Amino acid sequence: MRDGNAVTTEHIVVGVDEHDASDRAVDWVAVRRVIPGSRIEIVTVANGWGGDVPALDRRLHRAAERLTGAHPRVGVTTATLFGAPDRVLVETAATADLLVIGSRRQHRVRTALDGWMPERVPTLSTVPTVVVPEDWRPSHGDVLLGVDDASGDAALRFAGAQAVRDHRRLTLVRAWKAPVSARVGGLSVLEDPKLIQEHARSILIDAERLLHIRFPGLQHRPLLEEGDPSEVLGRHAPDASVIVLGRQHRSVLGGLFFGSTAHELIAASRTPVCIAPLRTPTLDGR
Repeated sequence: MRDGNAVTTEHIVVGVDEHDASDRAVDWVAVRRVIPGSRIEIVTVANGWGGDVPALDRRLHRAAERLTGAHPRVGVTTATLFGAPDRVLVETAATADLLVIGSRRQHRVRTALDGWMPERVPTLSTVPTVVVPEDWRPSHGDVLLGVDDASGDAALRFAGAQAVRDHRRLTLVRAWKAPVSARVGGLSVLEDPKLIQEHARSILIDAERLLHIRFPGLQHRPLLEEGDPSEVLGRHAPDASVIVLGRQHRSVLGGLFFGSTAHELIAASRTPVCIAPLRTPTLDGR
């Protein structure tokens, strides 16, 4: 996917399992603008523990019919692979432009017991990964980009390209938060809320400048709001078509147990969340 306002062909991998959340991932790709000559690869992974392989094959067939009907000039293929679902999907999508999976947001305990962890796949993935919740419905809202200090250019590139592709406005959101000590007394120079806010504003301005270079003329709006990033983005999520976040690679355990904006949004939002990695991680999480 090149820079600029030209929409180009893609290689998209869609992960499908035995749950209906997979249908939403397929639906998301079906309503997305996909250029003729692109390639869509629908993949299911059987773990060899007695899963219903015929049922998976039927779901693959339905997914292929859905995407072929939606994108008749795009190559659609299917594959049934074996192994640990998260690792196999990540390895299969390593040379793709985009990976799309579903999330049983409303059935998180059962999902974890099944071994299907939507947070783990985008944590390991080396390409932008969209997590589509089971209760998602299509929206014509803005592409919502969370702007931070260290996520780099990858998230902005994907968000801008997605906005161009689907003719959306891009909203750049930068959240800032005064430290607790600044609220209860004992304020230090480095904890001055005004300085923190101005630093956040400078990061947002830098992101706008980069956007003008990468996607000249793209309609956008910058938002600077106080609060935790997950809370700020969550307020705007219901009106967005997709939320895009950058990822400075971190361990899966860090994402799950110490909290992250991506994890909280995947768990709470009905809006698809795209995680764009800053750099290529290894499959052992380092």
